[in-house]
Amino acid sequence: MKILKNEKLKGFATKTNSKVQNLSRAIVFPIAVLPVAGIMLGVGGGFLAAAQTNNWGNGWVDFFQILKSIGNIVFSMLGILFASSIAFGFAKKSRGVAAVSAMIAFMVMTVTVSALFIPHTNSAGEAVVTFDPWKITGENKLISVGSNKGMLSTVMGIGPTMDLSVLGGILVGWLTAVLHNKTYNIKVPRMLSFFGGERFVPIAAFFMGIGLGIIVFFIWPMIMLALFHIGAGLGTWMNVGSKEEYARTSGGIAAYLFGVFEQLLIPTGLHHVFYTPFWFTSVGGEWYAPVIESGVITSWNITTGAYTIFFEQMNWVGQQYQISEGAIQFLQDNNLTSYLDLIYKSGDQSFIAFNHYTTEVGTGFMSGRFAVYNYGLPAAGLAMIMLAKPENRRQVAGILGSAIVTSMATGIIEPLIFSFIFVAPMLLGVHALIGGFSYLLAYLLNVQAGNGFTAGMIDYIFFGLIPGYSTGVNIIGESGKNIFGMFAGRNGALWIMIYGILLIAPAYFFSFWGLIKFKDLKTPGRTNDENDLSLEMAKKSLTKNKKQNISSETDLIIEGLGGKENIIEVKNCASRLRVDVININYINEEKLKKTGAAGVIKKGTNVQVIYGPHVQYIAFDVKERLGVK
Repeated sequence: MKILKNEKLKGFATKTNSKVQNLSRAIVFPIAVLPVAGIMLGVGGGFLAAAQTNNWGNGWVDFFQILKSIGNIVFSMLGILFASSIAFGFAKKSRGVAAVSAMIAFMVMTVTVSALFIPHTNSAGEAVVTFDPWKITGENKLISVGSNKGMLSTVMGIGPTMDLSVLGGILVGWLTAVLHNKTYNIKVPRMLSFFGGERFVPIAAFFMGIGLGIIVFFIWPMIMLALFHIGAGLGTWMNVGSKEEYARTSGGIAAYLFGVFEQLLIPTGLHHVFYTPFWFTSVGGEWYAPVIESGVITSWNITTGAYTIFFEQMNWVGQQYQISEGAIQFLQDNNLTSYLDLIYKSGDQSFIAFNHYTTEVGTGFMSGRFAVYNYGLPAAGLAMIMLAKPENRRQVAGILGSAIVTSMATGIIEPLIFSFIFVAPMLLGVHALIGGFSYLLAYLLNVQAGNGFTAGMIDYIFFGLIPGYSTGVNIIGESGKNIFGMFAGRNGALWIMIYGILLIAPAYFFSFWGLIKFKDLKTPGRTNDENDLSLEMAKKSLTKNKKQNISSETDLIIEGLGGKENIIEVKNCASRLRVDVININYINEEKLKKTGAAGVIKKGTNVQVIYGPHVQYIAFDVKERLGVK
């Protein structure tokens, strides 16, 4: 009985391992393009914000807008890219049909969600909705505004709709693959024969997309609203603006939790909904922007939300204006003065010197990302490179190296995240738990470096270091403090570099190193099928006689796999031929090695034949000989 139980567990483990390997192979296609797109998006977005804020001129603004748009297309299409890739990877035959069907299902699902809002234009020319059971559109506006900003978006030009991003893509791709594998050879009545077989799959996927769209429309808002209210609750817990000690303590804990939640949600795309209360509502703080009449500040307009506040203050910091007595009285009555925003007299006139950035908690949370993206995740990437098998290290360094540069320079972290999230999910949890401390430190140290695009070095320089140390109204403040003598800058930006290098980066590096090494996690370059891949084999594969009889070699490979009757499915990845067989005992390793194989690995009913980089051509020849498309 125990033996039977062990056999079942072994069989389950083999099947699970095969599914995970299929998933890893399937997502390679969209992940491969992320570093390139990320660099364009990050450079374009980061410099675009700087160009607009610092008035570089329309030419530069247009140039960086073009770069941002080109790079953004990949990230805005992650859902459909993952859907088609997952369907392609899990389809048993006719994979192209499965991929196209998944794209159809994803598009139909997306447009169904949009259509269910029943949008129309009112008499004022505003786009409004007729049907919104969850009230997620904000005062019935079709465009996401007000307290629910970020709930809706545009996907593939369809919108406003709910963007399920990677999570939705994986779900649609997997369901389409299941549908495809069960129906790609379906037989229909002769009079409808045109719609049978492979042609049936996209039709079925179309209707599946409608069903998924209806389900998503009613269920997904619950998830988004829950995350929105969790974010707002954390903001309330922080007691925005309070200087009481208990508020600082609870605020620090909430800052940590905010960082953990945000990083966990990034792979799903739901982090936008989560941080919305901080970015665009009073949860992220309030600040009064000056109203100027004839060169004199006469009153104030309230500005809410960390993101809005930061860029509003960018217009005022480092400047001084004459201020009316009424405007001064308003600040004093509401306890809004700061020793950094110095009010002083010059004759009969009063002036105010704007010298600080908001100390409200929301902006501090924007700053929490910098150390994670600039130092933490790059250190994790370095650990993965160093722990790759020696024979694979150069290739892994090329892939992860570009992802590291992308994360540091632009703040686009998806290429790094997706390099380990599917093969070692526990590392995402480790990343989130450590990353939360960066948010905690940014909050406790009152760091107010803003994000123009995302938290890369470009943003750090233009919205952290430069504003922190730029020339302002240099006046001796209260208690003789010269505000421009502050060690970390007027916004505390230097603290990010200090704790990022000394604390966050080592924590990431040694945590990833320890877990990968001692748990034997299969991060890039550590898979078993690459154990026997050596430089000698690579050289051998490259120096093969070009006039070798490909036909006879292909026949020998098929014989070594036990013959046509023993072969169920043939696949390949970067270096090996992966074959599902009926009987593993029919595998002839000697014959396979005669064809140039460096090694043969058997797992259950799956055999992996190590050939090296040219394996894709071998797989093509074998499939062609077997008559497989």
